[in-house]
Order: sequence, then structure tokens, then C-alpha cells
Amino acid sequence: MRLLYCKKYLVLILIILALASSSINAIENTLFFYNPESNINDFRTLKKLFDAYLSDYNSYQFQPFDDKNTFESFLKPDNVFLLSSWHYLNLRERGYTDLQPILVGTINGNATYTKVLSTKKNIKSLDKLHKKRIASAGDKNYTNDVLQDMAKYSKVQFKILTVPKDIDALMSVLFGMAQGALTARHSLDTLLTLNPKKYQLLHQHAESIAITLPVVVTYKPIVKPSIEKLLVAIENLSASTSGKEILGMLGWDGWLKINPIEMQRLKLGIN
Repeated sequence: MRLLYCKKYLVLILIILALASSSINAIENTLFFYNPESNINDFRTLKKLFDAYLSDYNSYQFQPFDDKNTFESFLKPDNVFLLSSWHYLNLRERGYTDLQPILVGTINGNATYTKVLSTKKNIKSLDKLHKKRIASAGDKNYTNDVLQDMAKYSKVQFKILTVPKDIDALMSVLFGMAQGALTARHSLDTLLTLNPKKYQLLHQHAESIAITLPVVVTYKPIVKPSIEKLLVAIENLSASTSGKEILGMLGWDGWLKINPIEMQRLKLGIN
């Protein structure tokens, strides 16, 4: 009887250890994502597509977050992270100096872009937008930071209307739901191509400095082959149809591998 009890106890311990090991591997084989620059409202589809793509490489998974604090609770070694360059630089300032950028997103081969503030009414100063509604696909804190940089030393305050995509922000202005739209310059170029008449109804008043697209980072040094393999899988996204669909949902179309020269050019710090 005692022997049977011991065997059952041993089996239980082995099951618990196996489950714990599985949980640890799942955490270590995950790409964590958070990007305040965009408002992706279909995480379920994005995760499904990403998990299916990663399954061809290993038992990797993709985990998106819409909350910064939750995302940051997973900032530990043996993980890979996809985040905005703005957030990455903020983390460096807060002491996360061991995070190493590996890849940066690109749009038509460019790793940077600018944000433009557009209105339907032609105004002489951003002060005219004080307490007015500005539509943006970025989260409120990020959008407000960009707008305040544009306003420089003015005390103007903005109300932020969060929308799914840049085109929604532009339409919000055109249809009177917002007085301004903060969008990427390439989104305005797309509107010009698709609907020049609507583009001509808009006035551009301020443009941000060059913003580096989101980056893939991990902790240095990289010692686990599983991390290297996951990074290769991410880099190869643009080489497959499903990968291109994922990149389209994220908001860019390719990657640039980051070397020391690119680190300096993109002002991503010194590693």
C-alpha cells in the first residue's frame, strides 16, 4: 500500500514538473509585442496568423499586449520583443541597457517616417486647435507627446480621438468628427494617390522629426540557439505570403538588420 502511494506521489511530481517545464518553454519561446504608435484592434487574427507562421519554425508563439505595464512585466532574458523605437529608447533611459536591437521595420526600404498634422480648416497657428479633437491611430500618451513636440513652447492642449488606422483619422477630419489628424506622411501620400480630391481638402500644418519604425530587441548576449532561430523566423516574414500579411497588419513591409552604423544613424543608443 505504501509502495502504491509512493508511486502515485512520484507520478504526480513528474506531471507537475512537466507542466512547469512546458510553461517555462512557452514563455522563453515567445515574441512579445506592444506598440503605442498603432491601434491594432484585431489582436486575435494577428496572433492566429503569427502563431501559424511561427509553427513552421518551432513551438514559438506570438503574444500581443495593449497595456504597457503588462508588456514590461515580461521584459526578462530569453525572450524576444517587438516594440516602438520610442518605447525602446524610453526603456534604455530607465536602465534597460542590456536590450539589444536586432531588426527595425521598413516601409519601401526606409526605416524612418514622419508624422504630419492635417486639418480641413486652414489655420495660422496650432493654438487654434487648443482643446480641439485630434484623430490618431496611436495611443493617447504617444500622440500627445508628438503633438506637444510640434507645438514646441505653446501651452496648447489637445483632445485625442483614437481610431484604428491613419485613413480613419483622415476621414474623421474630412467628415467633421475631429478638427485635426495626426498621421504618417506615407498615409497622406496614399490618400493623394487613391483620392486626390479629398487630399486637396486637407491642409498640413506641422511635421515631426524622423521617427524610427518599431524594433525587434532581445537581451545581450544571445546564447540560446532557440532565440537565434526565432529571430531568423521574424526576419524571414517578408519572404512568404503569410508573413507579408502579418507585416501588413503591423504597418510595415520589411526589415533592416541593425548593425553599429545603423544604430548610430537611427539614434538607437550604443550597444
